[in-house]
Amino acid sequence: MQMTTATTTASGLAMTSTASMSTMNMAFNTENLSTLLFSNSWRPTSTGAYTGTWFFLFFLAVIWRAMSAQLVKLDAFWASKSAGYPILINGGQDKPSREKLIQTWRLSINLPRAVFRMVNQGIAYLLMIAVMTMNVGFFFAVLVGYFFGELTFGRVGMATVDS
Repeated sequence: MQMTTATTTASGLAMTSTASMSTMNMAFNTENLSTLLFSNSWRPTSTGAYTGTWFFLFFLAVIWRAMSAQLVKLDAFWASKSAGYPILINGGQDKPSREKLIQTWRLSINLPRAVFRMVNQGIAYLLMIAVMTMNVGFFFAVLVGYFFGELTFGRVGMATVDS
């Protein structure tokens, strides 16, 4: 779609410019072979390329869910590795006092934690961009990948109940 605009400058001369205007699809679509993903060069042009992209998104969602579950285990490991110091919290006369363990800041723990969480968040953003293409197949690839990731790794991040 071409759009021509005319503007007047302070000296009274008219200038025209032609700009290309693209529209963004705001509804789910099934135009599988014209959906752009992540860059101009990643546009599936065949059924095989689209299927490969679908499986890429599926496995990326599984990996994201596995990393999210692993973060729970790593946080528990790093908490036990990091020597903390207890802080006494007085709850008043009605409530008993309790202690809270505050972890000390250590580069050897916080740097890998930050890197791991950054990669995990980057994958989440890539999946979000794939869903925002509004392509039904890409949407279901992410959704089904998350389902299988949760089915496989979801129990890892579950809280335990002490009885």
